[in-house]
Amino acid sequence: MIYETDDLPIVACSTGLNENTAIGVIRLSGFSDIGSIGPFFKKDLSNLEIRKATFTKLYDQDGNFLDEVVITYFEGPHSYNGENILEIAAHGNTLNLKRIMNAFINSGMFRLAKNGEFTYRALKNKKLSLAQVEGLDALLNASSSLMLDEGLKLLNGSLYQKYTDLYDKFLKLKAAVEINIDFAEDVGEEQSQKLLDDAVADISGHITSLHRSASVNAKSLMSPDIVLCGEPNAGKSSLFNLFLNESRSIVSDIAGTTRDYISEYISLGNETFKLVDTAGLRNTTDIIEEEGIKRSRNLIENAFYKILLVNINEVEKYQYHDIKETLFDALIFTHFDEFSGDINLNELQQNLPKAIKYYSADTSKGEGSLVEISGPIGPDSESGSIEPQESKLGPMGASLENGPIEPQIKTGPIEPDQLHITDLITQDILGKYLKLRNSDPISIERHRVVINDIYGKFTDFANNIKYLDDIAIISSEVSILEKKTAELIGIISPDDTLTHIFTNFCIGK
Repeated sequence: MIYETDDLPIVACSTGLNENTAIGVIRLSGFSDIGSIGPFFKKDLSNLEIRKATFTKLYDQDGNFLDEVVITYFEGPHSYNGENILEIAAHGNTLNLKRIMNAFINSGMFRLAKNGEFTYRALKNKKLSLAQVEGLDALLNASSSLMLDEGLKLLNGSLYQKYTDLYDKFLKLKAAVEINIDFAEDVGEEQSQKLLDDAVADISGHITSLHRSASVNAKSLMSPDIVLCGEPNAGKSSLFNLFLNESRSIVSDIAGTTRDYISEYISLGNETFKLVDTAGLRNTTDIIEEEGIKRSRNLIENAFYKILLVNINEVEKYQYHDIKETLFDALIFTHFDEFSGDINLNELQQNLPKAIKYYSADTSKGEGSLVEISGPIGPDSESGSIEPQESKLGPMGASLENGPIEPQIKTGPIEPDQLHITDLITQDILGKYLKLRNSDPISIERHRVVINDIYGKFTDFANNIKYLDDIAIISSEVSILEKKTAELIGIISPDDTLTHIFTNFCIGK
């Protein structure tokens, strides 16, 4: 087990001890009688009103005054974890909170709670299911609004209801099987078979919907990264600074200036993303730079939104083929202000990775506008043409006709009627994020694994049930599915799952 339960009362600070706050909440749990804590307040607490805030003074075991506090008593089993709980709202200086906690610990009546122990006791006392505990974990440790919402849905919301509905449907299926075994003659063979078929059909739609949500690649949504990559001097750091609207990343003509990745959190719309400027991709003998490039490749692989910047003057020299098979969300051609010559579109795809969208831009001077290049690029394109979206952005960049590219207008300062380079990319990032969010993804890995397992087993069961003559075998298969669904909710669970979850919790939760 995760804890050697000694049933001793526990104490912890629920609001954290990392910084001073106006109010800090200390939680006591597991004591048998509220009256036993009375000496800490120099008053009889046996008549303390339940769930009502009471102002009082707090003292240590030797009678020394500690603080003026507000206490609230939650009597078990009608409390968060099913035990008697006293919450003490004190002044939030961390030194003050630690002194109060030590007063209870030094008395010998309480010990310091372990990480997640309050919630572990709630699970143990059946106040929360395992799925609800995981929802609370997601809520408390969310690094994106997706995880925040999923935590709320799991704690007592729509997702948890879907899980319990699935469990109820398996119980109905089990009942339908039992009717076929014991009461087929009473109910009638036709009616008992209909009950079984209806139960199977009812589950099928429900588990298919959950399987669809569990199959969405939600890993990158939990902590969405926007990764800028490309060869040295492609304009990554300039674009990074544009997004931040400050000179956070060093911009230099010297290749290899960025030797490791640099990241900052940015807000786009109502969402938070991590923007990452990676080391320039190139072949190098520098050990430190090579390590930075390896890290860049890992970041690219796991990124939510991938942007590749390519110097338009060096397309034919593009050498970093480790990411040739990577599909990028956006490929931006830079340094058009320095460009002269022709480019054969059919050769671009042979030298560069593929992308969902292509743009032309000038980021070399830390400013610029962006033109989306419409139509496919490469041998499969019908005309091999690139056309700027001037209706949206105004005239800028290269005016391109079919065949070789001949830039007609050099990029320069941003005009008022032109869309800024970061605006168009931001629209695309938010569009992708919202599309994936609307697919209602399930991101907690244990749930994804169990749901996929249930889906696979149920699909086999539904396909084979018509060929099974032995109702006892059907009953056995249904029992297996019922147990897997119970595991999803958390009615039954292995100890290693508990260990993984509770180590993420703060001490006061």
